[in-house]
Amino acid sequence: MAISTNSIIHYTDTIEAIYGILIEGFKIKYCAEILFLNEGSSQAAHPMISFCDIPLSQSQKHFKAYGYYGIGMTKEWAVKNGVNPVLYIDKKSLFAKSVYQLLKERRNRKSNLSDIQKRQILQIKSYAKNYSGPLKRKEVNEKEYKFYDEREWRLIPDSDTLNKAKFSITLSNYNKSKEKYNIQLKDVRIKFSSKDVSYIILKTTAEIPDMIEFLRKKYSDNCTTRELDVLFSKICSTEQIIDDY
Repeated sequence: MAISTNSIIHYTDTIEAIYGILIEGFKIKYCAEILFLNEGSSQAAHPMISFCDIPLSQSQKHFKAYGYYGIGMTKEWAVKNGVNPVLYIDKKSLFAKSVYQLLKERRNRKSNLSDIQKRQILQIKSYAKNYSGPLKRKEVNEKEYKFYDEREWRLIPDSDTLNKAKFSITLSNYNKSKEKYNIQLKDVRIKFSSKDVSYIILKTTAEIPDMIEFLRKKYSDNCTTRELDVLFSKICSTEQIIDDY
C-alpha cells in the first residue's frame, strides 16, 4: 500500500468553500502556529495554503480535524506552483536547537545577517512544523497529536505575490487583528485548470449531482465532453471513502 499519493489534497469545512475554490481559485490565508524549538519557541502567522498527500484510505482522522470536503490537485500542479512538503522538527532535537539559534540571530539588532539572509531564515521557518504537540480542532482534542502523520505540503507565496501584505506577523499582533491582516490577502488567488484537479471530495454522496451540474456550467466552454466526463469521475464523498476503506 502506498504511503503517499500522486495528489495533494486541501481539506475544508463546507461545500461553499469548495465552490469558492472552483470559481475563484485557492485563497491565501494566514496560519498561526507555535513552533517549539528546544531552547525556546517561535510564535507567528504566515500566509499559506495547506495540503496533504495522505492516501484516502488513511484519511478518516484527517477529516475529523480539518473537514469533510476537499480538492485534490496533481503533483505536477504542485511542483509548478512551488508547493513543498513541510519540514517536521522534533522539539528536543539538535536540529531544533540550530533553527532556534538562527531565529535568535535574526532578531539580534547587532547581527551581521543581510536583509536577504533574514528573509530566507523566515522562509525556511515558515515551512517548519512540530513533529508532535497539542491539537484541539473540531472533533480532535489530543495533548500529543502527531502532526507528522498529516504529511502536510504548503504553498507559501513570495513577497511579490502578496501585494505588500506581511510575510510574517507575531502571534500576539495577529490574534488582535486577524480580519485586518487577512483582508490584505483577499485578492490573492492561486489559479488552476480542470486538468489540474485530481479529486473533488464532498461530505455526502447526495451532494454529487449538484456538483456535476455546477461543473457542467462552469467548464462547458473550456472542456470537451470527454474532458468533462473525466472531471466528473473525480468526484467522490467522504461517506464513500469511510464505507469503502
